[in-house]
Amino acid sequence: MMHRSTLRIFIALTTLALTGCSTATGDGRSNPETTSASTTARVPRHVDQSDRPQVIFDPCLDIPDSAIVEAGYDAASEENADFTPAEYTFLGCTYDTPQRLYGLNVLSGNISFEEERQKVQSTQKSTRPIEINGRPALLEFDSGKPDVCAVSMETSSGFVILDRNLFKGTGAHAPEPEWCAGLEDTARIFERYIPKEG
Repeated sequence: MMHRSTLRIFIALTTLALTGCSTATGDGRSNPETTSASTTARVPRHVDQSDRPQVIFDPCLDIPDSAIVEAGYDAASEENADFTPAEYTFLGCTYDTPQRLYGLNVLSGNISFEEERQKVQSTQKSTRPIEINGRPALLEFDSGKPDVCAVSMETSSGFVILDRNLFKGTGAHAPEPEWCAGLEDTARIFERYIPKEG
């Protein structure tokens, strides 16, 4: 039987047209001196073999527990969700709400935002261009995949995707308006920690 967090990661990476996951070094947390992406340069936890930019924003290290809690998630539920093939990199973590109503995957990658935009335009997904704190973003959901919604935000090295799964616990799907409800607010909280264009 597939572990709950592994299933969430698989769903998120399917949304990205990716599959798989790997293990973080240690517990995926840094010490306080290295958590500020705006003041400290650090070597990414993974560097792929492509000529793509290195992933600068690392959700596991750069989003503080206080922001996880502010967004309504349980910081202690964090699990690694890195996906690191040779051709590109996605560094990420998953979180649950304390009542396990939502599961959230936060992945930061070096596939360009334009590649993501073109990919979703070629699918059956419903997308809407939005801005998150002034940053170009996309709201994405697929009527064929109930209870899932995503926000992708452009970064200097690619994009960050917040992919959320809604678990009603009743066996029935939530109404479509609930799939994305509040996700943009979560993105606004996390966006504060993504380095601005330099």
